[in-house]
Amino acid sequence: MSIGSSPLRPSAGIDRVALGAEVAARRDRLAKRMDEVGIEAVVLASEANDFYLTGYETTFFGNKSKPLAVVFAPPARPVVICHVGEEPSVRLDAFDVDVEPYTGPDRLEVDGHLQLGYQVPAAEAVVACLKRAGVKAVGMELSWHFMPGFTPLALDTVRAGVGAVRDASGILWDLRRVKSAWEVEQMSRAADAADAAHQAFAELAQVGMTERELNRLIHHASYEAGAEKIGYSGIIAGLDRAPLGGPTDREWERGQLLFVDICLQLGGGYFADFNRIYAGAEPTEPQRRAYQGVVDGLGRAREVVRAGVTVAEVADAILGDGDTIYSRVGHGLGLEMPEPPSLSPLDGTVLRAGEVLCLEPNLEVPGVGSFVSEEEVLVREGGFDLLSPPFPRELKVIG
Repeated sequence: MSIGSSPLRPSAGIDRVALGAEVAARRDRLAKRMDEVGIEAVVLASEANDFYLTGYETTFFGNKSKPLAVVFAPPARPVVICHVGEEPSVRLDAFDVDVEPYTGPDRLEVDGHLQLGYQVPAAEAVVACLKRAGVKAVGMELSWHFMPGFTPLALDTVRAGVGAVRDASGILWDLRRVKSAWEVEQMSRAADAADAAHQAFAELAQVGMTERELNRLIHHASYEAGAEKIGYSGIIAGLDRAPLGGPTDREWERGQLLFVDICLQLGGGYFADFNRIYAGAEPTEPQRRAYQGVVDGLGRAREVVRAGVTVAEVADAILGDGDTIYSRVGHGLGLEMPEPPSLSPLDGTVLRAGEVLCLEPNLEVPGVGSFVSEEEVLVREGGFDLLSPPFPRELKVIG
C-alpha cells in the first residue's frame, strides 16, 4: 500500500499570548460561577478541563499510572498536582500556576497481589492542598461525560480527606459549551485539516484495501494535513454494520459503499469531527436513496438551528419521520468528542450563541446499510455558521 511520501505539514503552533488571555478569562468566569453556587474549590483531573484552566498540554494522560490534577480555590491561583517527573514541564508551559509534586509509588495489597501505584499519593497531595487552603465546599467532575484520571480508590481517598464532595460538572459545562472567538478559530483550523485529510484519502484509497489499511491511510492523511492528535477514526467497508468499533481485515469490494470518519485535534486539543461516504462503483438506486436520506436530515437541521431553539427542536427536525442508529442525531464538540448536548428529542435545553454542534443524521436501511452524515455548525443569533465543509450532496465514486 502506498500512502505517499510528501513531508508532514509543520505544526502551526499556538499563540501563547492569546492562550494566556483565554485562560485568565476562563478562571474569572469559573470563579464567579463557583461563588454563585457556593463551591469554594474545584478539583479537576480530566485532560480537557486541566488544559482549559491552565493551558498546559501533556501527552501523559495516555499513561494511566500518574494522575495530574488541578486544584482551583479562588482567589488563589490554581495548583497543579503532578508527579515529580512532570513538574519541570508544568512549570515551563502552564500559565500562572503553583506546582505541588508527589512522588510515590504507594504499596498496596489486593487479594494477595502486590500493586505499586501513584494514584493514592496523588490523591493525598490533593487532600493536603485543599486542607492548606482551608476550604470545605469542594466540587469535582462526577458526571456529564467527564472521565477524570483518578481511580475509584483515589476518589475515595479525596472524599475521605475532605468530606462531602459536590458535582461541579454542571458549572463546568455551562462555561465550556459556549466557545470564545479564539476557540472557534482553533476548531476552524481543525476542520480545515480534516477536510484536507478527507480529500487526500479520496485520492489514494483503492478498492481491495482492507479496513485496517484504509484506517492507516486516513490517519496518515490527517497527520500530513496538520493534525496534532487523533482521537477517533472509523472505517466501515460495505456499511453493513453501524459505524462503531474498530477496523477489520475485511477488504473493501467493488460495488460496496465505504464509510470514513476522522476526529482529529489541534490547537491545544480542539476537535474536528465529520465523515464521508464513498462508492467503489456507480451507486445503485437504493444506495442513492439511502444517502439522500441523511443529506435531507442536514437540510432540515439547517432550517431550525439558531440560538434560542431547543436541542429537542433540532433533533426533531433532523429525524423527521425517520429513526436513528445511535439514539441521538448529533452532539456538542470542542476539547472533547463528544461534548454536551446530545441532540435528542429528550433534551429541552435552549441553545446559546457560541455553541458548536456536530449535526449527525443517521439511519439504517435494511438490505442497504447504515448511513451517517455530519456537519459542524457554530450556533449564532438568528442562524449558524458552518465550521466544516458542507457534506457532499451526491455519492462520490473513488478507488
